[in-house]
Amino acid sequence: MTDDMWDAVIVGGGPAGLSAALWLARYRRRTLVVDDGRPRNEAAWAVHGYPGLPDPTPDELRSRLEEQATAAGAVLDHCRVERVTGSKDDFTLEAGAARQPRARRIILAYGRRDRVPTLPGLRDFYGTSVFHCPDCDGPSVAGCNVSVLGHDTAAASLALYLLTWARRTTMVTNGRDAELEPEAQRVLEHEGVSIRTERVEALQGEAGQLSGLALEGGAALATQALFFHWGTAPASTLGQRSGCECDEGGDIEVDRRTMATSVPGIHAAGDIVGHPHLAITAAAQGVHAALAVHRSLLPPAWEL
Repeated sequence: MTDDMWDAVIVGGGPAGLSAALWLARYRRRTLVVDDGRPRNEAAWAVHGYPGLPDPTPDELRSRLEEQATAAGAVLDHCRVERVTGSKDDFTLEAGAARQPRARRIILAYGRRDRVPTLPGLRDFYGTSVFHCPDCDGPSVAGCNVSVLGHDTAAASLALYLLTWARRTTMVTNGRDAELEPEAQRVLEHEGVSIRTERVEALQGEAGQLSGLALEGGAALATQALFFHWGTAPASTLGQRSGCECDEGGDIEVDRRTMATSVPGIHAAGDIVGHPHLAITAAAQGVHAALAVHRSLLPPAWEL
């Protein structure tokens, strides 16, 4: 990167950022993508539900998107942007002494990070039979016995949601009391969702495939998949530090037609603007942002 002026600098090289880069390059815009090389879905065995691409690995999808974007003329650089200064038509992005590109427009697409439980052995199965997204991975556990880690209404709702695919679901509270209203407990009982309150001592299985949970006291729970949803956090605070309005959870607030933030000249797309957190949604939002950026750079009379 140099300090030359780019039409657009995109912060984040996932589906949102690379889709935006592809379309901006197609419009012959000087486009730079900066990415720190830490994708949210790195642990996942596949990206599901992306039309035309049956279950590519995250690396495969990123590689394809990168190839398309760079073939169209976009430039990629691997670094982390620490600060944005300036204003519309003349932003500066600081990513170290040798990396301070200037940009007329910015698209933030750095996504979010999942909060992952610290169960013994969980990382050995995360992304292959331990999951955080039922929409992405629910279909892959059809007909299985599935456990949900959690003790509250959110976990109960997830257990019920997973019955779309699972043969049976079980709430596992890991040593905590279930914090559920009587009506919620009645619904779970009616739907056949059981609750186990023992502490989880180990995850059992091999080659990434879960077979059961070893529970406190010597009990075991046969299960082929474990889901959790402990929330997410923004992968960066760059949006907030750049003045973009955000909600209580850190999502950047945008105009859903143009993906424009509250800061003139800065757009945002992907998981950082809220649900649904799906690759195909992120890609679509990246294209929306790209089209809006391109049009904003046209001469004022282009609509005549």
